[in-house]
Amino acid sequence: MHLYHRFVLAGLISAIALLGNLAAARAQDEISTPTLTPAPATPSGDIINGTVVITPTETPTPTFTYDPKLPTVTPTRTPLFGVPTATHTPTPAAVPTHIVMPVIEGTPDPSLPHLGYGIHVGPHTRIDPALVYNLNVDWVKLYDVPQLDDYPGLRVLYRMDIDPMPNLDAFRAEIIHRTQEVTAKGVDAIEVGNEPNLIIEWAPKPNPEEFTRYLCEAYRAIKSVAPGVIVVSGGLAPAPSLPDGSAINDLEFAQRMLDAGAGRCFDVFGYHPYGFNLPPEASPYEYEYGFRRAERVRKLLVGYGLGSKSIWMTEFGWLYAPSEEGVDCNGKPGFTGFEWIQLPKATVAEYVVRAIRYADVHWPWAGPMFLWNLDWQMYGEDYLPLCNQMRWFGLVDRNGNPNIIYQRYAAAPRRFNPRLTSAARASLSEVTLTTWTEDMTEIVEAYCPAEVRIGSFTVVNDGPDIGFEAVIEPVQGPGIPVTHTSRHTATHNDEVEVYIQTNTLKPGLHLVAINIVMFYDGRRMSTNVRGWVLAQPPTSPECVANAAGQ
Repeated sequence: MHLYHRFVLAGLISAIALLGNLAAARAQDEISTPTLTPAPATPSGDIINGTVVITPTETPTPTFTYDPKLPTVTPTRTPLFGVPTATHTPTPAAVPTHIVMPVIEGTPDPSLPHLGYGIHVGPHTRIDPALVYNLNVDWVKLYDVPQLDDYPGLRVLYRMDIDPMPNLDAFRAEIIHRTQEVTAKGVDAIEVGNEPNLIIEWAPKPNPEEFTRYLCEAYRAIKSVAPGVIVVSGGLAPAPSLPDGSAINDLEFAQRMLDAGAGRCFDVFGYHPYGFNLPPEASPYEYEYGFRRAERVRKLLVGYGLGSKSIWMTEFGWLYAPSEEGVDCNGKPGFTGFEWIQLPKATVAEYVVRAIRYADVHWPWAGPMFLWNLDWQMYGEDYLPLCNQMRWFGLVDRNGNPNIIYQRYAAAPRRFNPRLTSAARASLSEVTLTTWTEDMTEIVEAYCPAEVRIGSFTVVNDGPDIGFEAVIEPVQGPGIPVTHTSRHTATHNDEVEVYIQTNTLKPGLHLVAINIVMFYDGRRMSTNVRGWVLAQPPTSPECVANAAGQ
């Protein structure tokens, strides 16, 4: 989203609250030795000039039953300004654990990646790339052409904003020029537009049929010069329809797009399943707005015969409470209307990890998921006011220091997919080397003469059933814990345990990385897994003595 645009969203967020969020719904490339250090009850309200002004009320606690297939993650670590407050203690909605999945037919196109782990990097910024690489992502979403050279080895989703133009020939020429410019820098996917169901992104008012016309023109123009690039339709915002037409319900907007022929004009469908104040498992058939609203979008696509189209979560996340950083934003410009969805950082961190897990288990039709956002906190207050809500989704503080959400997202279990070339997408006879990684995080005492298990991962071949042997190569180097694994080689479904030595480990946050390499049909293939170790200052006598001797 544009920075200015997020100011306007308070009215829409408040409108969602006014509807009643809890009301029933209707029916990697290899890692080299690093040299960089990782561094509601419904509120009451009135609509005034299109903005809903609300008085939030306490969120009732929904009742759920436990499902052991979705283990609880212990909280350890998501849009932005402030002053100390002692008057607001955000309370997260209760955690739903019983999952009832609707039966949805349709097989996604297997030539496109299932899942993927991405992050938004703010436009007009040039941050330390280590902040992105150490997040353990394989995708990055970028807005500016100069940024496209900053992240070699990662897949790139580029957001190409579009506006209606009376001269379609000029529009097509511009799209072709921009496509050639970004694909020359290795862009893998282009998202055409952003949240066109909101007036702040499509003026003079949202119009699904008009947007579809320009989406189709852009799609044809892009494919004419870059047939292998993945085209994503502009991600829709979860929103209600407003009486003045400044917003259109995302499901209605999508249906009208499809009625206008949009199904022929995207490779994958873009969507923004924000969690609001709900945990990721909350049913979209019991709660109107939440992470799983994407399932209702999926059902709509299938109903139009588009079951082969994946949905990419081009934005998702939860907002954390500024009060945790001593900032009082309640009632302040840029934050008004967002108070009811703010959560503790630890809760946001847990929800992010569980959202990834949920999508991996239950959404075979899901493509990459792009967490909003990495670094909006790092903008100067002259550019983005302190209490603008965009800051308070961020994974780093104003000095670029990772918070608990960053740490948990970096260490979350995930399965990486190899980069798919155009040839691979044309022929799916490729072996695909992936991993399923346990939550590899551990807190240890620095300088203790010990060996600590920090987790494990499983080597998986998601391609044809062939025999293979992969080499397991822990990354060793300055600032990295001495690491070894339970296996030096692995085949399909082999579990590999990861251990570190702590006797020379200094206090601080340390990256652990392991490369997995194999050769097939004369080609070298690789992926990697990463974890984090937080070494606390030594306190036990043995460790203190060992530290003194270092």
